[in-house]
Amino acid sequence: MLVGLYFTSLDSYLLFHALAEMFSIVVAFGIFVIGWNSRSYIKNNYLLFLAIAYLFIALLDLLHTLSYKGMGIFSYQYYANQLWIATRYMESLSLLAAFLFVRERRRFNPQAVFAAFSAVTLLVIAAIFWWHVFPVCFVEGQGLTPFKKNSEYVISAILLLDIAILLSVRKEFDPAVHRWLVWSLVFTIASELAFTFYISNYGFSNLVGHYFKVFSFYLIYKALVSTGLTKPHAVLFKALQDSEAKFRALVESSMDIIWEENRQGEYTYVSPHVRAILGYEPEEMVGRPVADFLAPEDAARARRVFAAPGDVCPCLVNQESEFVHRDGRRVVLERHGMTIVDERGEVRGYRGVDRDVTERRRQERELRKLILAVEGNPGAIVITDPLGLVEYGNPAFCAMMGTGPAEFRGRTLPSLLEGVEDGAAFRGFGEAITSGRAWRGELHRSPANGDSRWLRLSVAPVTGGDGALLNHVATLEDVTDRKDFERLKESVDQIMRHDLKSPLSGIIAIPGLLLADGNLTEAQRSLLAALEEASRRMLRMVNNSLDLFKMEQGTFAYEPERVDALRVLRAVLGESASLARASAVEVRLSAAGLPASLDALPVMASEDLLHSIFANLLTNAIEASPAGGAVFVEVGGDGCRVSIRNRGAVPREIRGQFFQKYKTHGKKRGTGLGAYSAKLQADAMGLDLHLDIDDERDETLITITCPPAAA
Repeated sequence: MLVGLYFTSLDSYLLFHALAEMFSIVVAFGIFVIGWNSRSYIKNNYLLFLAIAYLFIALLDLLHTLSYKGMGIFSYQYYANQLWIATRYMESLSLLAAFLFVRERRRFNPQAVFAAFSAVTLLVIAAIFWWHVFPVCFVEGQGLTPFKKNSEYVISAILLLDIAILLSVRKEFDPAVHRWLVWSLVFTIASELAFTFYISNYGFSNLVGHYFKVFSFYLIYKALVSTGLTKPHAVLFKALQDSEAKFRALVESSMDIIWEENRQGEYTYVSPHVRAILGYEPEEMVGRPVADFLAPEDAARARRVFAAPGDVCPCLVNQESEFVHRDGRRVVLERHGMTIVDERGEVRGYRGVDRDVTERRRQERELRKLILAVEGNPGAIVITDPLGLVEYGNPAFCAMMGTGPAEFRGRTLPSLLEGVEDGAAFRGFGEAITSGRAWRGELHRSPANGDSRWLRLSVAPVTGGDGALLNHVATLEDVTDRKDFERLKESVDQIMRHDLKSPLSGIIAIPGLLLADGNLTEAQRSLLAALEEASRRMLRMVNNSLDLFKMEQGTFAYEPERVDALRVLRAVLGESASLARASAVEVRLSAAGLPASLDALPVMASEDLLHSIFANLLTNAIEASPAGGAVFVEVGGDGCRVSIRNRGAVPREIRGQFFQKYKTHGKKRGTGLGAYSAKLQADAMGLDLHLDIDDERDETLITITCPPAAA
């Protein structure tokens, strides 16, 4: 086509000029047609501005073509040169002004722009054809005027500025469109420079300039006309394409399931995150009804809903539904959606978001359980803030206080418990609140208008993940009945001790009377002496039985004395001989660690309590040993340590609770009081009582360490 265009110039330069100009006019008019008729739905203000500008550029180029020398339409032969300069000024400045509208945020009024270009075009036409005030651009026989040449340079400079700005905003354009536009401006500059050299309107420089103009408008055609028709998203819908890409990225990166369904409840789109939530690929779900993925009860409801007649279907949205994961487990999704309507207002489908709330619902169920447990707990439960101000009290606390939540909320617990006699206990409670530690104690409350009651108060801190104190949780238990029972038990114990003393006194007197008779063998005397000693020890135990209760209460007054632990140990071995024979267990005493000359082991202790400790621990060892076994009682080398070792390791179930009250395992007549009593007495005297287990040898070792008596 370019070669053919050149041959037309050889036959008729006027024909060549007309064809070249008409090409640019058609392209410019095409730009206007596409841009103007797309203005109602495109947001590309840059294109729309240029479309309007190129309509008037086409109009001036048409006048330039019609007024060209030789056309015979106008009497004056050099309007064409003036129209050329006016048109190129309009083109270069319009390309520059269009950059004001590259970004969509700038307001744009197409009608106002159209009116402005109309006014400018009319002024140019009037200045050239009627007023004759437009500067002369060509003089016959002399060629181009300085105004014409300088204008071409100015126009080229403006076009260079256009290129620079165009390169700086390349991200606003499709890459191909941007490339065509830049090269179009390059050829426009080349065209302008070519038109600074010709002397004749039919000269070679003029021909080259028109070729460059053809190239320039061909590239404009590729950028805006051709691309606008074949790839409208690159020109007309660039903003829409960018918006689509942005929202697609948001949808595909969302941690929720974004979906669309048609009127029949079949998926038409499912976002990729469905893989993580339900285990399905989006392609597996598209085209299938949502009911296929719901739990049976929800699926039946969904089928009924979508099958219901009517123009608007209440889709399963804005509610929770149970879906079935690919692996079979239930997943609770919170659905939020809306209807999709067409331009006639008819429902075409539904669009929405599903959020996985399975874990949240599980936590809510656990929370409800805790609330029910706290609300229904018969014990009084109180929650305070870090400063100790009451925030919550359960119904049992309200009943205990005889008030409602509004009356105690924001007050301290001590201010609510009027009539408490023990101020020291409340001081301990206050210190626990201040330091953020646990505390437990008992309070005696005697309110002015109520019964005297004993309360057991426990408080524990609640901390966050970072260790910061959040709340205190306190429990109050009415232990009045237990206190009354303990007082009754103490009274009964005192009566029993009193009643036991009389028969024991008689028993103690009998051996003495019999020993006064000289007609006794040595063996009989030994037995009577042992009976008398055992009776006296029993009397002392009755007298000291109250001491165990005091030890439990922490009120026992211990007074150590010098005691021969070896003598006490041998006495316990003699008393345990009958139990050992009955159990077929051998008891061996080893004092190898003592010097040969030492026949005593003086320690600081209470003889009765030490005897009780040895007796309880030795009895436990004999009862725990298998028949035919042996119990080894050893005195340590330092003279103050006694160990009792037997076969049969303490069962794992009670190892951590061996010395606790009522803890026993496997004994037919075990009460769980022997080890507890021994530990209680050892602690009262400051003795070290230690348990060791050897599972490999199946042995239990208990060591008692006593403080030595001064020499």
